[in-house]
Formats: sequence, structure tokens, C-alpha cells
Amino acid sequence: MDLRPYQRECLTRLHARYRAGQRRLLVSLPTGTGKTVIFAQFPRFFAMKRRLLVLAHREELLDQAVGKFQAVNPGLTVGVEQAGRRAGDAQVVVASVPTLRGARLGALAPAEFYLVVVDEAHHAVAPSYRAIFDHFGLLEPGTPRMLVGFTATPRRGDRQPLGAVFEEIAYSKSLEEMIAAGFLCPITGYRVTSEVSLDAVRVRAGDFVESDLARAVNVTARNDLLLAAYRKLAPGRRCVAFCADVAHARSVAATFRDASIRAAAVYGAMPLAERRDTLARFHAGALDVVTNCNVLTEGFDEPRVDCIIMARPTRSLLLYAQMIGRGTRLAPRKDHLLVIDVVDNSRKHSLAGLARLFDLPEGLDLRGADVLRTARELQALAARAPWVDLERLTSAGEIPLAAERLELFRFEPPEAIAGATGLAWVGDAGGGYRLGLPGGERFLVRPTLLGDHEVLFQRPGAPPQELARAPGAAAAVQEADRLVARRHPDALKLLAQDASWRGRPATEKQLAVLRARGIPAPATLTRGQASWMLAYALRRT
Repeated sequence: MDLRPYQRECLTRLHARYRAGQRRLLVSLPTGTGKTVIFAQFPRFFAMKRRLLVLAHREELLDQAVGKFQAVNPGLTVGVEQAGRRAGDAQVVVASVPTLRGARLGALAPAEFYLVVVDEAHHAVAPSYRAIFDHFGLLEPGTPRMLVGFTATPRRGDRQPLGAVFEEIAYSKSLEEMIAAGFLCPITGYRVTSEVSLDAVRVRAGDFVESDLARAVNVTARNDLLLAAYRKLAPGRRCVAFCADVAHARSVAATFRDASIRAAAVYGAMPLAERRDTLARFHAGALDVVTNCNVLTEGFDEPRVDCIIMARPTRSLLLYAQMIGRGTRLAPRKDHLLVIDVVDNSRKHSLAGLARLFDLPEGLDLRGADVLRTARELQALAARAPWVDLERLTSAGEIPLAAERLELFRFEPPEAIAGATGLAWVGDAGGGYRLGLPGGERFLVRPTLLGDHEVLFQRPGAPPQELARAPGAAAAVQEADRLVARRHPDALKLLAQDASWRGRPATEKQLAVLRARGIPAPATLTRGQASWMLAYALRRT
């Protein structure tokens, strides 16, 4: 089986980190980039003389893993440990985590195994997984065995960091990188606003309580809205709709069928043969829309899906990314994936969506625009006019003129860090925050994949240099402020939010310099705003 360049690179990196003494490694690759293909190469690549254990929690994932191992190396013996299936003495054991306990776990002698793989490793901190790791001694210092986790995102929905299990992220590629490199398809999106309120929906373990959520969203008007959105924005596309519960999935499918659109629902309690038949009809083109609840988020592989309807609101970016991943695979005659985000009213909850997934302004409606192209336009805007508050943008169409609209400007920190600093931090288009200094230098605070935040310092033309880490954005900003005071005390007067000079009208000299540099200068611009804009303008020269 031919490997893609990044798959070979990943294998080489894992081997190098093992030789360097690291034993618990995480790989983060988006859905559709062939994680199973990579770990199916392990027996050959590592020239393994002992056995390999693969852990998964869904039957579909087990069967996919078996198929990939057999395709890569037909000479391997591959066994499944799940319910009535037994692996025996197979060289590769693919095991269901719910099954692997008690005597069945005890039958797998740790000395026989060299490497343990965790598919969908964002589940790895759960007690059921930890019990398996303890059995094999994987968390003990100096263990000779190797643990490798694969996930589409190292963020757990309940915000419990994976650092409790894994020592480092050995290899990572983002969804943006894989789309830009042509290994996943482009994504476009629309926001469809409903009248449903989510404020009364309870939250448990970081996401909505399913029963509450279903009562709120499974209503005729909202289901009709889904139908109208599909008819208007995605007619004839092969679509997967993610719903709140089984009744919601069946109601949405019925709404589509009543409008003569070929649709069916799949769900966990459905007889396996019926579910497989429904998905086979979808694969063959006999169905246009499949609705589901918690069935197609993992282990479902249908590359020709070119539309996703997010009918199930979620606070979990992890879950949202998994659902989007069902449509990002490449396929013949498929030029992009269309995502329809259904946005309900919510003053209490921050909802996952394309904007959060790609670090775009949260309220931005793409209105059919390409998400990566929009992200690049925002990055260019942030570089050209970093005083623009990107969070105030409501549509991709506003980007070209944003630098001229004073109502989009912001010269105080974003809300998430406003109480933590007295300096004029701004949001960064790539996620995180930045604080520009005279002369073009800047401090950056950015989230890391392991859940903390890093403080970076960057000089013009040089890569960012990491100075510190902190457990949250506010703490990281406070640490950066201390570094500014110690290393750049002369900049504090310029950067302080409450400096009295900031509220005075801009001077004629400031306005003239802005105009000379091609920067729009609204008549009501203050001296502080103009100074902030000039500081960034000088950075570009």
C-alpha cells in the first residue's frame, strides 16, 4: 500500500521519538487522512517480533482496523477480541475496550506485547482505558512497551487534558493543512438561524444533556427549517444530518420524505442488518439524506458525502470536528463539502461551529464562501489592519472594507482576557491574542494542543520564541504583561488602556501619516487609536 508523504513522515517521527526514550506518544491527524493506514504499517515498520494490540470502542472501528492490517500485510494473523469473537494467539489483536476487562484482559500477557495503539485516543483518559494501560504497565516509568494514540483532535469534550496519559504529541497536522495540501476537500458553509432557545438546556460533562436538547430542537418549525435549507442551499447533494436523539433523527428524516426527498434515519438501537442496508442504499445513491444520532460520528467512511447538516447543537468542538470529518474525504467529481450550521438562540452557551473550528470570528457567516480562503483573508486583514476587532465581523463579505469602518475597530482586550490585563491586547486571527510593541515586535499568547497556553515573543522577520507557558489564556496574558514590564518598560505608556492621552482627538500629524501610508483615518479617530494604528503600520516597514 503506497503511503502519502505525511504518513511516512509520521512513522519516521514515531520511531525517532521512541529511540529518544519517549514511550507514550500521540498523533493528531484529521478524519480522512488515513490514521488506520499508518498504524497498520507498525508490524512491518518496527520489525516487530512481539504482538500488537489495537484498542477501539466501536465495532466499525474494529472492522476497519482488521481490513487495513490485512491489506497492508496479508501474512499477518489478525484477531478480534469483542463479545463472542476471540483473538487467540493472533499477532495483531484488535480489541473492543468495553470487552477487554477481567479475565479477558488478564489473558493478554503483557510480556507478549510490544506496542499498544489507541484509535480515537481522545477517549484514552477514561477509566476503562486506564485499566488496560495499568495492566500492561504502560504508565510506569521505564516501560519497554510503547503506547501510541491516534485522534482527529487532542481536545476532549470535557476539557480533561490528554497529558494525563500521553507524554507528547509526536506528530500533528491540522485540518487546514490537510485541505491546503489537497489531501482533504475544501469546505464552504452557511449559517441558518432558528427561533429555538437553548438557554434552558442543561449541561453535563461539557455538553448539552441529550434529553433536554432533543425536547428543545425536535420541533416542527425547526425541522421544516432544515428542509428549507437543504432545498435552497444543497439540493441533490449526498447529505448526512446529525441530530439530537433517535426521535429527532426519525422526525427529520420523515420531514424530508414528506417533501419527496429520499431520506432515512440510522441509530444505535436499529437492527444491525437494517442499519447496514440503509447505509448501503445511501452508498449506492438510492438515498439522498441520512439522519443519525451518535452513530456516524466515528467509524463511518463514505467519501461521496458532500453536505453536512448540523441539526444537533453542541458545545463540544471535538464532537463538531468529528461530525464535519464525515464529509471531508476526497472523491471523484466532489469539489467541496458544504456545511449547514443551524444556529439557535443562546445567551448562556458558546456553540461549536465552522467559525470556532477554523478560528474565525464566532459570529461570522460564510454565506457560501470557502472557509480556508476566508481564513486567509482574515489573516491578511489582521496583518494589514490589526486594530480591526475581527469578532465584530458578521459575514465574509465585510472583510474587504473592514479596515475603513471605525465601528469594527477595538482598542481594548477581547472579553475573555479583559479582566486580566491593563494593556491593549487584541485578538489574533490565528487564535489567541497579541500585543504589538513599537518597532514591530510583539508578544503572542496562543493555545497549545495539550490544553495550556504559550507566551511567545517575536521580532520582525523572525520566528516566534517561546518564553513561558500557563494553564489558561488569562494567566498567560498576565505572565506576558510581567515580561513587558521587565523587558520593555518604555512601551507601557503606549500600551496602557487607561492612559489619558488616548481619548484626545488624533493630531493632524497622525492623520497625515496614516493617509500617507494608505490607512483609512475616520474623522472621529482618537489620539490613542491613531497611535495604535501607527505602531502596527511601522511594523510593516
